Amino acid sequence: MKSLELSSHALTACAAAALLAGCGGAQPPISAPGAMPQSRAIASHAGRGGSWMLPGTSSGELIYATGGCGGTCVISYPGGTVVGALPTGGASICSDDAGNVFIPEDDKVTEYAHGGQSPITTLNLPGDLAAGCAVDPMTNNLAVVFAGSSTNVAIFADETGTPTLYQSGIGSYYCGYDNSGDLFVNGLIQGGYGFAELRNGSGNFTTFSVDESLGFPGRLQWDGKHITWEGLDSGNVTLSRLAVSGSSVSVVGTTKLKKITRHASESWIYNATVLVAYNIVGTRNNVIGIWNYPKGGKPKQNIKQFGSFKKRMINFQAVTVSVAPSR
Repeated sequence: MKSLELSSHALTACAAAALLAGCGGAQPPISAPGAMPQSRAIASHAGRGGSWMLPGTSSGELIYATGGCGGTCVISYPGGTVVGALPTGGASICSDDAGNVFIPEDDKVTEYAHGGQSPITTLNLPGDLAAGCAVDPMTNNLAVVFAGSSTNVAIFADETGTPTLYQSGIGSYYCGYDNSGDLFVNGLIQGGYGFAELRNGSGNFTTFSVDESLGFPGRLQWDGKHITWEGLDSGNVTLSRLAVSGSSVSVVGTTKLKKITRHASESWIYNATVLVAYNIVGTRNNVIGIWNYPKGGKPKQNIKQFGSFKKRMINFQAVTVSVAPSR
């Protein structure tokens, strides 16, 4: 298999999740900069570490990108300006319909409210090397892939408490829910790509055979009609729309994201767009690309500037879009 130079995806799921630990401890909120120009406000915060958010940040949609800004960059959407930073980082990230953001890291999952500087809860895992996560839109259950001795998927009922544990039957990387509360997991199995489903109300996963043409396993996400598989093989990143029927899985459509040739991150589909962080060809510069979805093709926008944070310190692993709670 010819594959991209990936920051996490070309490794085992366990190694991928271990790449980014949080940088530094949280500090008390920094006072509002008043009339200070936004560029200067960002510069003053960038060297301090810890958590910070510009005033008014929580009123609009936000991109959360792990692997930059000392942990996770918080960026206005679609404006593309850094408006905050969190010290927590990881190889994956996800958000729910209320704008809450979840960052799996090591043996825990840290939750932040939309635009919040401090964690609102920390969920503990009975294992370590936490990887992909997803929230069920029907129940608010949070699923997290992790490395365990006999189980590798944890589901927290209503995003809280002690999780129910499952064995997916594959070496799990990422997970995603559909609109019926069915949970899907992908990864590797017996040298090939693995795909498994935990149907709503079931106590066990069902595994499926999938073709390697889907591409190296990336994020699984519901796009409003289908569960999608992000493929991260050489050339262009693809998003394959899957139909699961009985014991078979078929591809009903494919979106190709062009202009990506190396270091592509975990994607996020939002509001007829898809976001992926990647390296510009011939450079080490990380950008966040935004494509029309499901059209794909060339990116319609690239977010290239990240305030005063040094470009060599930006190595994005995953992105999500957090919606303002009032929406």
